[in-house]
Amino acid sequence: MNPPVGSREANSMYLLKLICLTIVNLAKQAWLLPQTITLGLAERRRQIERHQSEAERLDRIRNPSKYLGR
Repeated sequence: MNPPVGSREANSMYLLKLICLTIVNLAKQAWLLPQTITLGLAERRRQIERHQSEAERLDRIRNPSKYLGR
C-alpha cells in the first residue's frame, strides 16, 4: 500500500526546507568565523594576563622580601 501523493509532496517540501535551513546556518557560521576567532584570541589574552597577575600576587605573598621598596 503506497502513501497518498500529498504525503510524498509534504515530505519532499520538509526535506527541501531542512536542506535550505542547513545551508543557511552553515553560511551564517562561516560568516561569523573571523569574529569568533578574534573573540577567542582576545579571551585567551585576558586569561594569560589574569594568570600572570595572580602568579605575581602569590609570589608577593610567599616572598615579601623580594618586593621590599617596590
